[in-house]
Amino acid sequence: MTIRLIYYFFSYFIVAVGLALVFVPLMRPLAFKLGAADIGTGRRVHNGIIPRLGGVGIFLAFVIPMIFRLTRGSGDSFNYNMSGVLLASVIVVLIGAYDDIKGASVSNKLIAEIIAAGVIYWWGIRITVISNPFGNPFILGWLSLPVTVLWIVIITNAVNLVDGLDGLAAGSGILISATFFLLSGSDLGLQMTYVILAGSLVGFLKYNFPPASIFMGDSGSLFLGFILASTSILSSRKATALATMMVPIIAFIFPLMDMAYAVLRRYHRGISLGKADREHIHHKLLEMGLSKKKVLLLMYAMNAGVMLWILLLVKRQLNIDFWGLVLVVLLSILGLRFLGYIEFLQLVKDGLRKFRGAKKRRYDDYVLSSFSLNASKSTEFQDFEQHLTLLFEEYNFHSVKIILNDPSFRSPYFIYNDGKGSGNSINLSFPIVYGNECLGEIQISKMMDENRLMCTSELILALSEEVGRFVQKTAGESK
Repeated sequence: MTIRLIYYFFSYFIVAVGLALVFVPLMRPLAFKLGAADIGTGRRVHNGIIPRLGGVGIFLAFVIPMIFRLTRGSGDSFNYNMSGVLLASVIVVLIGAYDDIKGASVSNKLIAEIIAAGVIYWWGIRITVISNPFGNPFILGWLSLPVTVLWIVIITNAVNLVDGLDGLAAGSGILISATFFLLSGSDLGLQMTYVILAGSLVGFLKYNFPPASIFMGDSGSLFLGFILASTSILSSRKATALATMMVPIIAFIFPLMDMAYAVLRRYHRGISLGKADREHIHHKLLEMGLSKKKVLLLMYAMNAGVMLWILLLVKRQLNIDFWGLVLVVLLSILGLRFLGYIEFLQLVKDGLRKFRGAKKRRYDDYVLSSFSLNASKSTEFQDFEQHLTLLFEEYNFHSVKIILNDPSFRSPYFIYNDGKGSGNSINLSFPIVYGNECLGEIQISKMMDENRLMCTSELILALSEEVGRFVQKTAGESK
């Protein structure tokens, strides 16, 4: 690299840093005026009220020198590609800023990200080939569209999720930008893009390093993730020795793993995927007693180690195959396990328990639907009694008593007992409601054993409705 080229890169870097130093603090009063501020409660790791919208400052510090650079270019393919990236990034910044100010739903943000990714694909920036460790690479064909969109959306949200600690997203973005800069070969356009992006993040980091005086917010984290995801497609084309997306996958390994575990964790617990929690990597490290700065520096070191390893692999022309990626993932998981982030045994146990529970619920649904269908056809008490008995046997009830309010019926109307004796039991009592009338009461007793009482609400509804229906249908007959 010549002295002139170094000066060329350095001048744009300084301009981006300077613009960020100017624009980011201007976002503070605007953020407070628009109500875009975080209060240090709940899952937040800061104290006080900190304004968001720092991402708008990052965007301006990035886009102004980029436009200047593109307008001075020769109109080559890179200028055309980056024009599309900048245009699509406006969509992401706008939805992010709206979320910072008003709050946007997960679905609305996802729709905006998909539209922006669609613009990238339409502009010609596409993933067309995926390496195959067992033979020739896969030519995606029509699958290029969903794969490209999925890649951009996943990386965008992965970076968004790690923006939970002062300086973490910005610092990680700088390291990834530096890595892609070195992997871009002789493509001066791509290299300049990463130089300008790193400069805007360095200027922002002046205000975001712990203790932060402003956050980038979703306007910044979504923009950062989107730019890195889109340009990584272009960068991967330059790593001709690899001819694969393995390099960007490894580069984003920590954000991707954090996002994947967050999705699994929230799905496992039955909560919304958009619901925030305090169980990201940086949260776990903070719970271990480390200060914000120590956690941040540790995360920087972990990311820097991954980036150095990528550079070593590429510069030495070492092939990154499928099993190499598997090794990276396993080592990362073991590292996170060592830090106490992932509890494998408990996760497996909970997963198996959830699987067995889901299977049992499906069977219970079948049992209840069969009971309702058969009971609704019953016209004789003996037939109805048989269906009740079969249902109670399926649920392993110890005893059941049905008592009706109508004195014209015998009391109790129905008694069931499994004859296994008494002991510690769970007792449940609920009314028989049919229409708007309470016809009586059902009392259930179940032993406290490993066969838990599941689908309780569905069971109560089915019993109440079918008993009430049969009683009404047979009312007036001699009992």
